[in-house]
Amino acid sequence: MAPPATSMADIPDVMLEEIFLRLTAAEDLARASTTCPSFRRVIADHAFLRRYRALHPPPLLGLLQDTFSPAQPPHPSAVAARAFLGFDFSCSSFLPSTPGHTWRPVDFFDGRVLLAGAPDKEDSRFWVRDLAVCDPVHHRYVLLPAVPDDLKALAPQLDLLNLEVFLAPGQNEENPLSFRVMCVAQCTTKLLILVFSSSLGGQGQWHAHTFDQWSGQATSASDGSFIHSHGGLSNRQFVHGCFYWHLHFQNELLVLDVRAMELSAINLPPERGTNSFALVEAAEGMLGMLTEGYGEDPDSDPFWLTYSILRNNQWHLNKVIQLPVNDAALVGVAGGYLLLEALYTTTAQEALKFGCFSVNVKTLQVQFFAELSKPFMYARLYAGFPPSLCAPTI
Repeated sequence: MAPPATSMADIPDVMLEEIFLRLTAAEDLARASTTCPSFRRVIADHAFLRRYRALHPPPLLGLLQDTFSPAQPPHPSAVAARAFLGFDFSCSSFLPSTPGHTWRPVDFFDGRVLLAGAPDKEDSRFWVRDLAVCDPVHHRYVLLPAVPDDLKALAPQLDLLNLEVFLAPGQNEENPLSFRVMCVAQCTTKLLILVFSSSLGGQGQWHAHTFDQWSGQATSASDGSFIHSHGGLSNRQFVHGCFYWHLHFQNELLVLDVRAMELSAINLPPERGTNSFALVEAAEGMLGMLTEGYGEDPDSDPFWLTYSILRNNQWHLNKVIQLPVNDAALVGVAGGYLLLEALYTTTAQEALKFGCFSVNVKTLQVQFFAELSKPFMYARLYAGFPPSLCAPTI
């Protein structure tokens, strides 16, 4: 007599996990979860979802400004992005509200949203009064303690050029719920970085890192123009565990290693000129750079990207990528893609359209991402999985 056939329900959970971890597309994993209850139980487990996220970083799904503009077919992210149509990323429905007080999104990073709160009529350009870190999918949030007065005093407003607040990876890399919030205060005589870490639990407090060598860079411009340049740092980007800022007037990148909390500098290629650039992860832990390029006549000359890799402290040109657009501006990098906002046409007789194109940072393939009704001036990028495949981040 033949042995009874093995059903799907008889496959051990451990084996199912290993099978599902090999599904590289989130939509395939979502379809598998609807096949049978045992599949759904394994896939919905938060520990499994975190393992999956570690192996397959979530893709870029869309742009956020006043509303969410998702990836559109035929882009590979379009199916997953559809799940976020009409989604409320403002977190206003579950954050505590106070009359005359508004929460404003400041940063999106690793499935979390950082929001700053201040009275509606108050200029919150400097020290914000309230900060909250939210998980927009699971409606969870953490209210951060106020920055203590003694730490604020380290950067008096008369000395403060600019203040930037953003999310950073947690100190405990083994804990998926760990995160940090950083405040970078650019002063005329120093760079002050205040850090809040969730790894310290309910007793988490702000602590300071002061870099006095900043004074040498802050006054390096012979005419003192750096001091009047709104801080001199711009275009913050995160690659390989480090934050990078463009350091004006020196054609350099200022690098903050968030593991060691150490600063360093990297020279930019001199031929870059004033063109915009985006930093990306290159193979073998190296740093890559995509820089926009265009001819002398923007109405007729083509647009392109140059891809360079930093080896032994020297930038080496690797590839030139032609862009099927009439004009373009770099938006940012997230979820394995560089996103460009562009003017383009599909035929010579067609009127110009607004839209976005993506560049896969591994393959350098250019794809249409989405058509837009208007240009997005200060859009933020959102990378993630469909809500059913998201484990809590707080």
